[in-house]
Amino acid sequence: MTEIDVGRFRKEAEECRQRAQKTIAPIDREAWLRLAADWTKLAEDTERRRSAFDAHFAG
Repeated sequence: MTEIDVGRFRKEAEECRQRAQKTIAPIDREAWLRLAADWTKLAEDTERRRSAFDAHFAG
């Protein structure tokens, strides 16, 4: 996965947070926030894997 992927994942997370702010129903807000958390975790996991990969092949 690339930096572009990480950026896209973070963008998706932000869009979910924005939708959560705009929704009225608490259950919908919770769902959007869970999706945002999932996108954020995907971005963080991707960054972590990429860092580990780079560290392994740097030397």
